[in-house]
Amino acid sequence: MCGACIGLYIGSGFASMQEVLQYEASYGSLFWVVIAVTAVIYLYTNLSFSTNGAKEKPERGGDIYKVYCGRKVGAFYDWFAALFCFMSFIVMLGGANSAAMQQWGLPNGVGAVLLAVVAVATVACGLEGIVKTLSFLGPLIVVFLLIVVGYSAATGSLGFEAGAATIDLGAYDITQIGGGNPLASGASYGGFVILWFAAFLGELSTREHLSVVRRGMLLSSLFIFGTAVLCCVALISNIDLVWDAPIPTLVLANRMNPALGLVFSVVIFVGIYTSAVPLLWTSVKRLAAEGSHRYRLVTVAGGVLGCVIACLVPYAPLLNVLYGLNGYLGFALMAFMMVHDVKGFMKARKGER
Repeated sequence: MCGACIGLYIGSGFASMQEVLQYEASYGSLFWVVIAVTAVIYLYTNLSFSTNGAKEKPERGGDIYKVYCGRKVGAFYDWFAALFCFMSFIVMLGGANSAAMQQWGLPNGVGAVLLAVVAVATVACGLEGIVKTLSFLGPLIVVFLLIVVGYSAATGSLGFEAGAATIDLGAYDITQIGGGNPLASGASYGGFVILWFAAFLGELSTREHLSVVRRGMLLSSLFIFGTAVLCCVALISNIDLVWDAPIPTLVLANRMNPALGLVFSVVIFVGIYTSAVPLLWTSVKRLAAEGSHRYRLVTVAGGVLGCVIACLVPYAPLLNVLYGLNGYLGFALMAFMMVHDVKGFMKARKGER
């Protein structure tokens, strides 16, 4: 369960550390504020999804939204989350396509097709197959990252204090999410993945013991945010080398050993895969019951459609709008969640008395 949560959270952005650079390390000595805010959102929302999923036992993971928001608003969130997850799946296909072209010299479309084929095959196996696959690959990515960032943090070209000082002074023109406010950056980062985990944990909690889901999710937070801290220290300590790098991980890996650059190009691709699979599953589950003939057809159709869009259509402007909208809707959902959970807590306290 821990590995599955790690696999869903760590996509190409985290594995390449570009995501970590823009959201967290770009704040220099205040990077920890971003991580703390993100971690609080991750812990609260995922504990709530798993607890209410186990309690209400929705027929389908997407029905968890109706638990918090009621039938009509919940139905809207259900459809929007499915659309957003499918568009995020297309982003993963586009990232795989770019990685295959830039790092391996493959023709346009090969990377997207390769990822789509393995993602479709995994999703066709159902949720249990997804969890088994991600439970191995998620921690594997973390292990590789820890090796590189541990070495890079200890042997930084500038060192952490000097690197943080130069960032705080604005010496590097780093893209900074949150407009210079670390609280806003953490809120944006945490809010971004709320809709990724809702249906996934909501349904897992109806199939597994709640204690198992909770322990796995809590353990995953230690690995995810502990790794994020080390990534930030490594990036800040080597900020003069990575501040404008498209893939900071490869810069740090090549600095450690040139052979690791090739290894990490594969690790990044695996990171894309571990996020792409549950994203495709979430969107497919909205249209078909798992295990049915329709489910398999929709899974294949989703993979094919995603490939076509990723390879032929300029989707970046659409995704910028969709991602921004997801942030706002994610926070609106969290407000519904807090109201629902507080009411449930007060009701339980009243019943005890």
